Amino acid sequence: MKKILLILFVFITLNSYSQEYFDTYKEPVKKERIPQSVKVIAVYASSIVLDAVGDGLNDSGDKGWGHFCNAASVGVLLASPFIIDYEKSKWGWYLTSYVGLRIAMFDYTYNATRGLPLNYIGGTSTWDKTLKKLNPPNTYLGRSVFLTVGIAIPINELKKR
Repeated sequence: MKKILLILFVFITLNSYSQEYFDTYKEPVKKERIPQSVKVIAVYASSIVLDAVGDGLNDSGDKGWGHFCNAASVGVLLASPFIIDYEKSKWGWYLTSYVGLRIAMFDYTYNATRGLPLNYIGGTSTWDKTLKKLNPPNTYLGRSVFLTVGIAIPINELKKR
């Protein structure tokens, strides 16, 4: 019996010495559930789509839902500081991402809401007049480049340090 207790004591002693606490212990880093890039793309895209749908509904005569979508678009942008951890030094990247996504998505969403052909270019806004001066047969390639830029910037440039 004494031998068993001695062996048990030796194993407990060895085990306790192997569990020493070192000063170099670091707290584990908590990972975010949703990456910053996904948050930026989702917030900006939802705001742009809501704004385009709101404008399309307003121009179609459905003013109630149109104003609601426009207000929701502004609400999403106002709520963005609570969703996205903005870094002031990277404001140019945020702006460029938003503009790229807006150029890529707004007109197509507006045209789909109104029931117009996707590549339809109006004639009232300055943006539409500028696009008509360029006289493109279609704008799919240019807008796909802006969509790529609008998505690539958050993925590559807006990583948290």
